[in-house]
Amino acid sequence: MINKFSHLFFITGISMGLLCSCGSSRKGSETQTTDQQSDSQKELDEIESLLGVGAEKNKSDTKQTQKQQTGKKDETLGLLDAKDVAMQQDQPAAKPQNTELEKQVKDLKSQLDKKDVMINDLKSQLKQQSEQIYQLESQKQAAPKVAYSASQGAVDYGEYETRYEEALSSFNSHNYQDAIESFESLLASRANHSLADNAQFWIGECHYALEQYKKAIIDFEKVFTFPNSNKMDAAQFKLGLCYLRLGDKSKAQEEFQRLVDQYPRSEYLRMTQQHLQELR
Repeated sequence: MINKFSHLFFITGISMGLLCSCGSSRKGSETQTTDQQSDSQKELDEIESLLGVGAEKNKSDTKQTQKQQTGKKDETLGLLDAKDVAMQQDQPAAKPQNTELEKQVKDLKSQLDKKDVMINDLKSQLKQQSEQIYQLESQKQAAPKVAYSASQGAVDYGEYETRYEEALSSFNSHNYQDAIESFESLLASRANHSLADNAQFWIGECHYALEQYKKAIIDFEKVFTFPNSNKMDAAQFKLGLCYLRLGDKSKAQEEFQRLVDQYPRSEYLRMTQQHLQELR
């Protein structure tokens, strides 16, 4: 292409020289021949032809370059569009907000159901404890004023005291079952003995040591059937401990408070007040 333009410039230079020569010739002489005019016209036509071919060539090259650039641009845009589509396909679809709310509602409902089960279990336990307390209260009210009769034969005071000491020795030796049988035998032989209320109290202590707290409660309640017993405040204190061991804190607090109200000079008062502070 550079050779073509060089040739074009060469021809153009010649043409300009010829034109100048022609101008000078006109001024000097009017005798120019027709052949020379014809040759000049041919050269001009050749120049115009070359110029037209170059322009068309430049125009064609420009269009081709623009087309290539447009093709590359379209190809680039196509690649970008394909990349965007692939990225959109790779991204997980967003969960609807309603689905998340439904999940939260379901979790809350499950928690409420579990709490309802726990509440029902607690109600059942409270009902059972209330029934047990009612039975113990009924037994307390139905207890006779004298725990045992002397139908099996009376024992004189001296023998009674000896057998009482033997039963108490069995208790101190942790032979609780033997002690229970000995104390019950004494009560059966002479219920009006001055040590009878003590024998009844120690039967309760034996059941308490054996962790038979319900039986112990009945035994300690019977102590109050003996008039002027010196074991009433001790029995009252042990009642509070029995209910405490059974897990009935409300009833234990009630029994401890009864000791404070009815036996303000009891030797068990200080320990009772300590238990009350812990339960409050």
